This record gives sequence, C-alpha cells and structure tokens, in this order.
Amino acid sequence: MSKLIIVDTALADVDALIAVAADYLSRRLGGTPPLDPAALPHDAAGALAAIDAWAGEGAANWRAELTRFFEAHAPVHLVPDPELNALLRRAAKADHHLAVASALPATPLDLELQQLGCARAFKAACAGDGSLDDAISAAQAALGGHGTPVVRTRGEIFAALAG
Repeated sequence: MSKLIIVDTALADVDALIAVAADYLSRRLGGTPPLDPAALPHDAAGALAAIDAWAGEGAANWRAELTRFFEAHAPVHLVPDPELNALLRRAAKADHHLAVASALPATPLDLELQQLGCARAFKAACAGDGSLDDAISAAQAALGGHGTPVVRTRGEIFAALAG
C-alpha cells in the first residue's frame, strides 16, 4: 500500500475557476469596500484568503455564494480527464491510498470532485477553507503519516502512480 496526497489544482485549473468565482462574488455581494477580483492573488488559496478577509462580517455568506457558483458553473469550467480518472481508479483498486487537498471550502471541493468524476478514487477529500497548508495537514492525518508525498501537477500524478 502506498499513500499519495494530490493537490486539486493538479486535477483542474482551480486557480482560474476561483478567479471567475471572485468576479461572480463581487457582483453578488458588492460590499464596502467593493471586492476587486483583479487585485486578488492569482492562486486559489491566496484569493480565498483575501476574499475571507474582505468579507468580514458584512459578507459572511460568501461561502454559500461560492457553493452556488460551483453548483451552477462547475459543469462549464470543470471537464473530466478520462486518462487521469482511469489512472486514479487503477491506483485506488491497487490499494494506493489517495487523498485530495484543496484550499476550497468542503462543499465546493465535493462539487469539484463530483464534476471531474474522480471523487470515489480518494480515501479523503480535505478542504482548507482558504488554507492549502491546513488541507495538506488534514490529508496527511487522514492517511496516517506526515511523510506522505504531495503532488501538485498532472505530470507528478502520472509519475507517482504509473508503474
């Protein structure tokens, strides 16, 4: 049995999706000061942390709005990768213990994995709610070891699991 943590940005372009979601949130939630999607960090974790800081008490429902965005837009932005999904299924069948780590909150992460068609390949799906480091720590705990390798690209997934 081997263990592997996969960062969800290796499965799909989550950074780009969060950029689109930030634009949606800026329109839906407005706020003072207004949310400027162009000023957000370009990575999902940084953008989500900045949105959380911006939201404060005035837009505390931003996570619910993010979930609505994922429900409505995930089918357009997240396209399953048959080759990658087949590799993940084979790895899970061969007793590889896989976990996914994401800066997303839990429900959008679940929606992402469902849309990509790979949710069942993972023993654990760990959401960081803005912190990728927290998600990776949770994934390590879920797999029972802090020395578990972490992969961040599609190529690294194939290198770790093919063979």
